[in-house]
Amino acid sequence: MRCIRCVFITILLLSLLVIGKVTTLAVNTGFSTELLTEDETNTLLKNINISMLTDEPIKKPIECFDISEDGLIAIGYSNSENKTVCVYSSEGIFQYGYDFECSGNFGVEFDKTGLNIYFVRSDVAITINPIGEIEETLKIKNTTANNSYWNNCVFSTSRKIGDVEYSIKNDMGIFNLFASSYSQLIITYENGEESIIYDVNSSQLYNLIIYTSAIALVCLVVTAVVISRFIKLKRHKNTI
Repeated sequence: MRCIRCVFITILLLSLLVIGKVTTLAVNTGFSTELLTEDETNTLLKNINISMLTDEPIKKPIECFDISEDGLIAIGYSNSENKTVCVYSSEGIFQYGYDFECSGNFGVEFDKTGLNIYFVRSDVAITINPIGEIEETLKIKNTTANNSYWNNCVFSTSRKIGDVEYSIKNDMGIFNLFASSYSQLIITYENGEESIIYDVNSSQLYNLIIYTSAIALVCLVVTAVVISRFIKLKRHKNTI
C-alpha cells in the first residue's frame, strides 16, 4: 500500500511539473522565463498603463523592431517615458498599435498569436494580442543565455524571413555618429533590390542638426568664458 502511494505521489508531481513547463512555454520566446504571480502582474500592468491604438501616431526613430513569419512589422519608439509600438503590414500600412509607460529600454518580438513586449530594466515580458488583451506576463531570468538573446536577437538590427532581409539603418552622413536610434527600415530582396518601408530620416536629421548645433554653441560659449577669465587672470598677475 505504501509503495502504491509513493508511485501515485511521484506521478502526480511529474504531472504538475509537466503542466508547469507547458504553461511557461506557451509563449513563443527565446528567453527562459517563469510566470509572474497575480500580484506582480497587477502591479506591472498598473505601472505600464498600456492602451490600444487604432490610428497611426506620428512616426519617430526606431528603437526596436521585429518581423512576423507572415510579414507583419512591429516598430517600437519612445518619447521620454512614453513608449509606442506600431504594427504595419508588409507594405508599410498601419494596422494597430500600443501606447504604454516605461522608464527604460524595451524590445518587441512576435508571438504566434500576438506580440511580446520586453522591459529591460525590470526583466519582465508581456504578451498582448491584436485587440489589446494581455495574454501572459512573465519574468525573464537573469542568465548568460538570456543576456545573449537580448543583444543578438531582440536588439539585432536585422531580421531575415525566408529570402527577404529586413534591417534598420540611418542615412544621415556624419550625423549617423550621433544617432541613438534608427531612421529607416529597409527590405532587401533576394535579387539585391531594396525598398524603404519606414522612413523618418529627414526629421531625425533635422533634430540631430539642431541638437549638435546647440551642443556646439554651448561648448563655444564655455570655451570663450574660460579663455576670457584666463586672459583676465594673466593680466592681473602681470600688473602685480
